[in-house]
Amino acid sequence: MAIAVSGAAAALFTAGATVLSTGIDVRERLSRLRRPPDAPPAVEPAAEPGDTYDAFVSYAEADTEAAQTLATRLRGEGLRVFLAEWIGPGLVESLEKEAALRVTANGILLFSSATMNDAAIRDEYAVLLQRVHSGGQRFIPVLVEDVELPPFARIRRPADLRNPGSAPYDVSLAALVRAVRPRGEAV
Repeated sequence: MAIAVSGAAAALFTAGATVLSTGIDVRERLSRLRRPPDAPPAVEPAAEPGDTYDAFVSYAEADTEAAQTLATRLRGEGLRVFLAEWIGPGLVESLEKEAALRVTANGILLFSSATMNDAAIRDEYAVLLQRVHSGGQRFIPVLVEDVELPPFARIRRPADLRNPGSAPYDVSLAALVRAVRPRGEAV
């Protein structure tokens, strides 16, 4: 009986050690099970002073799909991206946006026919421009429709993402990734 108890204890210890050593994998698999496969990733809060997002993507509601596509592609390149659509339940959208704007390195604003008709986006545009002039951020206009850019966006070279799936889209996206990637970070 002592041998059986000691064998059971050893098996239990081995199983426990295996679970502990692969705990991260188990947690990751469990989180995937709880989240539908097409669910957007949650916005990662900038937890520590000095933490930043590589890009804050600003967009009108009508451009949500284009913004999600862009943000997902940027994340796929290893960049930390803030997208309002990814703010978790129970959080206050305007407060999360304000906090993210404070700690983001680059502001990206999607321009379409809906952009400048949205008061909240006009506010974000103003904040993004203010950050540029205070020396803390790059502002990158992104065309998602054939529209005329407002004057302060027009003086900057835009990224042209009007034709998803085309070669010019991919070239422009690659240039955008290079522009927002932290300096010195490996590609």
